[in-house]
Amino acid sequence: MNMLSAYLDELPDRFWDKVQAEPNTGCWLWDANTTRGGYGHFKVSGRMVYAHRLAYEKLVGPIPDGLSLDHLCRVPGCVNPDHLEPVTHAENVRRGDSGKC
Repeated sequence: MNMLSAYLDELPDRFWDKVQAEPNTGCWLWDANTTRGGYGHFKVSGRMVYAHRLAYEKLVGPIPDGLSLDHLCRVPGCVNPDHLEPVTHAENVRRGDSGKC
C-alpha cells in the first residue's frame, strides 16, 4: 500500500478499512457494500455515495460537470483515482464491455 500512504489522511479510516490494494494490477479494491454492478458504496452524512467517486473527488478534485468516471482498469470495484478518468457518458459506454461478446 505504498502509494496509498500518501492519501491516508484525505479520507476517514472507515473508508480505508474497506480498501484492499491489489499488488499486481495496482487496483484498490473495495471490500464492502457494492451495487449489483460491483461499484462500491460508502455512507457519507447519512447518504450512500459511490466509493470510487468519493475517492476521486477527495484525492484528485471535482469531477467536471457532465462527465462520469471511466474505470480504465475495467474493474468496477476499484477506487484508485489513477485508474479513473472523467469522460462523457457516451465515451464511457463506448469504452465499456457491456454487450460485447
